[in-house]
Amino acid sequence: MLENAEITLFGDNGSVMQSLKTPRLIHTPQRSETWTEEPEAVLYDSENRQWLASAAVGTLNTATQALLLSGSARLFAPDEGWQLDTELLHYDGLEQHAWSDTPVLMQQPPQQMSASRMDVWLNTSQVRLTDNVRGTHPRPHNANRNRHESHDFPSPALHCTVRFSDTFISVSPNQLIFPGPSGSGSRPFRS
Repeated sequence: MLENAEITLFGDNGSVMQSLKTPRLIHTPQRSETWTEEPEAVLYDSENRQWLASAAVGTLNTATQALLLSGSARLFAPDEGWQLDTELLHYDGLEQHAWSDTPVLMQQPPQQMSASRMDVWLNTSQVRLTDNVRGTHPRPHNANRNRHESHDFPSPALHCTVRFSDTFISVSPNQLIFPGPSGSGSRPFRS
């Protein structure tokens, strides 16, 4: 057992793929597995942007760069200002793909969306929310209707792909557009 440890994993070209800090870890070399308590991970995408992940407990496979975070798992994108919260978060460090098969809440205050599962591709800043997708966002201040609007996507097979650009959130395939900050307007999702 090591205390106050940091692990850094590198890609084939020598670039940092992910690093992890933890107050306590246990490494099992025969299985290339490291158990961590209260891990705080920094995940890097192909443009070297940092994504932050944390949870109560984590397991890192140093051979495959697979990270499993459980217990109040969170993925935070500082550049975009959004976060995903779930109970169990999987991360494939080689593909730079995170996913959860447990309910997830995505927030970019004051907007939020929830779903039964999700996928995140770090390199393209895309999130796919699947099943029981629901969202709430404030209406522009100059709108004549209620200040908040909710959207339900009740189809059990429906999924939405979300792209982040500055503070805009656009959802496809339904072309639901979440507005940006007051006065900034909205722009449609473009693939």
